[in-house]
Amino acid sequence: MPVRLATPLEDSVGPYNRLSASQVNTYRSCPRLWFYEKVRRFKMPQIPVLFVGRAVEEAVCRMLMESPALLVANAASDTLSAIPVDERGVPSRSSLDPWPAERLLALPDSMWPKDLDGLRKWGIGRLKVHLHLALNSMKAEWQKDERKAGDWNSVNPDYCLEMCINGLDFHLKEVQRCLEQNGGPQLKEWRRGHRPEWPSPDARRYTLSNNHPLSQNGDVTLIEAWEIARPWFVDPNADNFAMNAVHPEHWFQGEYDLVYRWDGRINIVDLKASVGRGDRSGNYVQQLRMYAMLWWVTHEKQQVVDQLEIWYLGANSIKTIPCPDVEEMSQMEAELESMWHQLRETTPSVEECPPEPSPVRGYKAGGIAIEPPNEVRCTRCDWESICPGGQGDDNLPDGGSVQLPGNTTSFDLTPIGDLDPRMTLVAEVFTVMSGREGRRPQIKVSQGSAFAKVILLVDKHQDGQPSWPENIAKGDRVRLDNVIPSANWKGEIELKVDPHACIVPASDDEIASDLMEFRARWNISGRLIYRFEKKGVGRNGKEWHRKGAMIQDSSGAMKVDGWANDWGPQYDLAEIGDTVVVANIGLDAWAVEVRGSVSRNTKFHISKRVNRD
Repeated sequence: MPVRLATPLEDSVGPYNRLSASQVNTYRSCPRLWFYEKVRRFKMPQIPVLFVGRAVEEAVCRMLMESPALLVANAASDTLSAIPVDERGVPSRSSLDPWPAERLLALPDSMWPKDLDGLRKWGIGRLKVHLHLALNSMKAEWQKDERKAGDWNSVNPDYCLEMCINGLDFHLKEVQRCLEQNGGPQLKEWRRGHRPEWPSPDARRYTLSNNHPLSQNGDVTLIEAWEIARPWFVDPNADNFAMNAVHPEHWFQGEYDLVYRWDGRINIVDLKASVGRGDRSGNYVQQLRMYAMLWWVTHEKQQVVDQLEIWYLGANSIKTIPCPDVEEMSQMEAELESMWHQLRETTPSVEECPPEPSPVRGYKAGGIAIEPPNEVRCTRCDWESICPGGQGDDNLPDGGSVQLPGNTTSFDLTPIGDLDPRMTLVAEVFTVMSGREGRRPQIKVSQGSAFAKVILLVDKHQDGQPSWPENIAKGDRVRLDNVIPSANWKGEIELKVDPHACIVPASDDEIASDLMEFRARWNISGRLIYRFEKKGVGRNGKEWHRKGAMIQDSSGAMKVDGWANDWGPQYDLAEIGDTVVVANIGLDAWAVEVRGSVSRNTKFHISKRVNRD
């Protein structure tokens, strides 16, 4: 069972507050690094290689999902893409719609690969189709990222294809083993159409009513071996993070890359589109050990993982990781739960996360351990210039007031940690315009003579409940719980509903905040952590350009952004480490993240230059 979904009624942690292997590895590398990225939410520069890995993995998984008995090597990439998914973004168990593979007739036997070499040629053909599109998709995503860095021209498509082919070759070794073992212990069950609760994605529904459509008689065939040896992986058509394995107590989660299980053994594989050199290879080892623990725990501590592998596709090598035993996994679970209480149950202060980095580890190609380099982790950290472990310090601004040039009055500064972008209010539904199928309704509410437009950003609250009543109608009295108020460019009040907000029926005697009580404008001061900008072309064909900044004071950090023309001349003069004032901003939010909105009336001013000696 490679997937264990959260149980909403029992989940008091929530999807945004669980531990993950990456968080654990980050904290162990340096507590302050974890604090900056998980509490302050600093985002490291997004270089192309981070996106290339996702493209390679997607191409490999889409190829594995397909069958040479159904598709020719140059078939369209989206032939198996119309998978019915449920409201959680998981391939649906209840949909009556036909699945893509069920619409296809098997190709004539004469068109099937006859040997492993023919199967390899077919697989390479499919990889070429999928990789081209995956790289283009990742390039577009990279270009839109506000923190993009580097040059996409550094991406070599031929090298990416080579890594994909290496992954194919590793999988073909499993197919070869399956042939040698005559389909393994589950051949008869597979032929009868029996499928595990979470079958390996093949564009067919979870349960088959008859024999498998590609089943044969006698010894296992090449096509059957391909189908049987297929590992489990996240269906490429599922939503991001929809198919995690969640700890029964909901405080830890992970997502396996590949899980081989056709021979009755459990082999978890981590795909890495890299050579395996450098410190990060140590993180991959620890991640797989944590995944072994997660598998054991999510199987009632009755089933252990038999094998752990890292496939270094760039080095064309497989690294086998020793599996932890039950005693080690018990200890690991206890340590991780303690870490969750320390880091996620309550938010630690910056003082509790000192800049104390662990030593840099040494690995050569293939993830083979070597003598560690003579390096200090801080010198390679993205936050060296602002961290006390590097060139920065923790003497950060803390509210107060400031006099800006050209202004006769001072600005009162609110500590970032004191900003609250949400409010709860009771109002009457003034209008409801039902959206077309698949679209959210347009809702307007009133409170006395004041009106506000409701902006529904999601369909469900983080606890799994609907974001608004199904039969909401004009005249209903409702409570808008934890919504985010703002004023648009016309001066109209808008109430945003994100995963932490919802609309529910309200009783006649229920009282909440006044709609006109929310404060529209705020002033903050902090240290500039980084600047960012985004450009593009809108649906109307006009170019747009936005700029932003990440700012930190002693109580918190926030991202502030707005149209490029609204920032003023000092924005382009500011450098990392400068103390800046951003006055007259609006507030916005998404989940636990507080954001600032710059408008034409915002003032951006450098109040103190960082020492650059």
